[in-house]
Amino acid sequence: QFLSTAIRFLAEGAASGLNVIAVYVTEILRVTGFDVATLPRFTPEGVTAVAQWGLVGLIAYWILTILLRLLVGVFKQLFWVVKTVLALWLFGLIVTDKHASAETTAIRVGVLVLVVALLTLFTSSSEKTSGLESRINKLEGRLRAVERRKEE
Repeated sequence: QFLSTAIRFLAEGAASGLNVIAVYVTEILRVTGFDVATLPRFTPEGVTAVAQWGLVGLIAYWILTILLRLLVGVFKQLFWVVKTVLALWLFGLIVTDKHASAETTAIRVGVLVLVVALLTLFTSSSEKTSGLESRINKLEGRLRAVERRKEE
């Protein structure tokens, strides 16, 4: 009951404020030469409905963000497992090839290592480096602040 009364009071106040702002905007536009019909009146029920839908949208955005982060994390782990299993399988095929010379085997292993390294490099998250950079920037800012204090 109390919450309902508080929401109604806030909605009435917000509707009044929006109506006042609408009157001022209409007058400013009319003075500057724009032919403006009066803006629609804001009602407490309309303000409450917009606020409720905004809250629903915010909660949905929050849940969707969490789910997508979890999904991306799962796909990263799954890709790592697939990449590792595939690399080990190819390594096994390369090493057990009886018809290949030592030079050919070395080149194949080198190419495999290069491909795995490039895949790791391109799929690794740059968030870790950006996090490190932000920490370094914060520490540099703190160091400058300490140096300024010492000079004063």
